[in-house]
Amino acid sequence: MRSVFIAPFATAAAFALCASSASAAPITSISDAFGSTVASPLHKRADGYKDPKSGGGSSLGLFPDNANGEPLNVIVSGKSSAEILSEDGFKAWYNAIGFNRECFGIHSGTKMQANLGDGQGESVTHTDEVRESYGEDTTSGSCFESLVGGNHFRYWQQAGTNAWFLAASVEKDVSQKHDVVEDGYNKGRDEIVGLATRGADSDDGKHYAATVKYVTGLLPTGTNGINHGDEGVGVDGRTAIITVTVS
Repeated sequence: MRSVFIAPFATAAAFALCASSASAAPITSISDAFGSTVASPLHKRADGYKDPKSGGGSSLGLFPDNANGEPLNVIVSGKSSAEILSEDGFKAWYNAIGFNRECFGIHSGTKMQANLGDGQGESVTHTDEVRESYGEDTTSGSCFESLVGGNHFRYWQQAGTNAWFLAASVEKDVSQKHDVVEDGYNKGRDEIVGLATRGADSDDGKHYAATVKYVTGLLPTGTNGINHGDEGVGVDGRTAIITVTVS
């Protein structure tokens, strides 16, 4: 578990091959059909997730009655250790890198919804909301984040790939209604990446290692259609794909 110094006043889709003609040689691979330079939707499945757009979804989470969304900017890949793809294993990992559920599991705000393009529906409410945990006591630490602000994320699991999709951002303190800080979406994503790739150990002796790569094309760029975009808070269009292994 990491210790944090607190300063005073701290704030695809399934891929269908084209049928060959009766006189053509049989197709035995994707490269036979389309050539090796064509990017296949299967590439995303091979990375342990599916682009929500391929199933009619979106990589933006939405609040009811708000047309602007927040980026699902971190994906914990379905290629991670099987333990990570279970609810308990995922929680153990995010606890180890310094996050915990909201203060005593209490949520007072509107819940975000997302459509991961996996057939679960257009308005699936996030599984949980998780906050940065200041200090050694993970429960009270997340309560402190609720007061002074910091990193937090909501998450969903994509059916079929079992990947976890996270909507991460750094938020202001409670007196400012937890609005997102300047560049807060990109900062939230990158802080999670830094903590994950640094490696962490759980209280029961497990070690979590992670690798990351950034991809484009899942998210838009800029402020248009982004919650708090009218305040100048935008996104750079990059999604962090994290693969976690447990030993």
